[in-house]
Amino acid sequence: MRPIRILGLPGHAQSAEYLRGRLAKHLEIWGPEFELVALDPVEPMSPATIIGDGHRSETTVASNFRWWDWTSHRRFKPGELERALLHFRNAWEAEGPFDVIFGFSQGAAFAVLVLALLEDPNLHPIWSRPSPRADIEWPPRPVRCAVLCSAYGPGDPAYQRWFDAKRPTTPTLHLLGRNDPVLDSVHALDTAARFEHAELHWHTGGHYIPRKPYWAALMREFMVRHCGVRAPPAQLSFAELSSPTESAASSAGESGGSFFPLTSMSSLTEIAAEAEGEWEDA
Repeated sequence: MRPIRILGLPGHAQSAEYLRGRLAKHLEIWGPEFELVALDPVEPMSPATIIGDGHRSETTVASNFRWWDWTSHRRFKPGELERALLHFRNAWEAEGPFDVIFGFSQGAAFAVLVLALLEDPNLHPIWSRPSPRADIEWPPRPVRCAVLCSAYGPGDPAYQRWFDAKRPTTPTLHLLGRNDPVLDSVHALDTAARFEHAELHWHTGGHYIPRKPYWAALMREFMVRHCGVRAPPAQLSFAELSSPTESAASSAGESGGSFFPLTSMSSLTEIAAEAEGEWEDA
């Protein structure tokens, strides 16, 4: 049986490697029926020097990435979304197809837009134009479901309209932290309401992917159910399955830092308003 293929979208100031690490225990619980392909966001943020054989190399690579600037949530800067979409499309053509999209934070915000595009490719020309490759059927079919952790958006009014006429019907699982210091709960609920078949669960933690086996098993059951495959249940003890409590403190290092400011979504409206004049003058 072909594995369920998951495309993972990391959050702001994270990377594909980081997301694979955060989901390592989840993948152990999900089992061999699942395959994760994680994608670096489009914009490099922090270069890291490569050191080999005790000598410092001149080659540098980025260790942190973002889908767009953190202050752009309420209004994209010119070309930001287009760069992200082109990067995503190139990855899909090279690595796809996929059955599931998994997104965290800014990666989940981007996934919200991608899910709309998968159902209506004509929403954006980058997505609707045919592939130059004869072996690629484009546009691709929608994914069977999506798992969105700490999802928000879209905040830009130009893209809120994508959801006005028709809500995407792709089943979505929304996992939200009751002690999230970054994401405003009202905005998170508004995001879930944009989807026709949204399933929403609250955990007691903060701005992160919930780690307890209970949540990994819940994600697994959701993906198995909507991908229409037969898979044995997760091999977990009763204690593991009955303990969903997350620690609010365990998100330290994921939701704050020099590249991921501890700024609530409600505060971003003020930040965007202050910067709006600069964007118009640019």
